[in-house]
Amino acid sequence: MGWMTDPGHYFQERPASVAYPPSKSALNALTIQYAKELRPHGILVNAAAPGPCDTDFARDMGLGLSRTAAQGAAVAVRLATLGPDGPTGGFFDDDGPVPW
Repeated sequence: MGWMTDPGHYFQERPASVAYPPSKSALNALTIQYAKELRPHGILVNAAAPGPCDTDFARDMGLGLSRTAAQGAAVAVRLATLGPDGPTGGFFDDDGPVPW
């Protein structure tokens, strides 16, 4: 929601949608619930923002994307390899925590 309300973010250039943004918000909330449930078992649960990548999903959005899917996957790999004392219940991109 932080990016979707930021006038300087590329999300502002996209038309309103009743599907993707609400479903993303629900997944972020679900991430927190799983993190709370699984942390006592040593399992970390985080959400990842790969950034705007040149994929079949985003290619037709007219954003001129140059970021590859492999570059976008880097944050998921980093989160998947966190140590047991790593964060849980967060939303992260290449630069760290993302505003909810």
